[in-house]
Amino acid sequence: MPLPEKVIEQLGRDPSSGTEGWAVGALLFSGGILFLSIVIYAGLSFGYAPYLQSQLTDAQNKVSALDNSISTGEQSQLIDFYSQISNLQALLKNHVLTSQFFSWLEQNTEANVYYQSFTLAAGGRITLSGVAKSEADVNQQVAIFENSPQVSAVTVSNVTAPQLSGSGWDFSATLIMNPSVFGVSGK
Repeated sequence: MPLPEKVIEQLGRDPSSGTEGWAVGALLFSGGILFLSIVIYAGLSFGYAPYLQSQLTDAQNKVSALDNSISTGEQSQLIDFYSQISNLQALLKNHVLTSQFFSWLEQNTEANVYYQSFTLAAGGRITLSGVAKSEADVNQQVAIFENSPQVSAVTVSNVTAPQLSGSGWDFSATLIMNPSVFGVSGK
C-alpha cells in the first residue's frame, strides 16, 4: 500500500531546526528573572525592613523601660554582685590544686568528723585540726587516712578528750599527700 500524498510531502520537506525562537525565549526568561528580583527587592525594602525596624524600636523601648524601673543604687548593687560572682568563678577555675584535694577530703572523711582548720605547705604537707564525736571516730578517721593510696604518711597529734559534756574529741593530723591529689604529676 502506497503512502498518502500528504505524508510523502511532509517527509520530503527539510525538517525545521527549531532554533528560530531561542532569542525570544532567552529574553522572556531574563525578563522573568528581572521581574522576580524587583518584586523580592520591593518586598524586602518596603515590607520586611520596616517590620524589623519596628521590632528593634520595641526592643529598645523595653530595655529603656527596664532600665528606668531599676534604681541606680540597685544597679550598682547588681553590678557589684555580678563582679564578685565573676571573680569567684575565675578564681575557682584557676585554683585546681586545692579543689581536687577538697574533693578527696570530702570522700575520705568519717561521718562524725568535721575540720576546724586546714593548712597546706610545700611538698603536699597538709595539717588538719578536727573534732570527732568519739574516740572511735578519731581512730576510724586515722585509719581512713592510713589506708588511702593518696596519703604517703600520717602523723596524729594532740588528741584530747572532751572538756564539756556534748563536745567532741579534738585532734590534729599531718598528712603528706601524693602529688596526684593536687593534679601534679609525681617526679
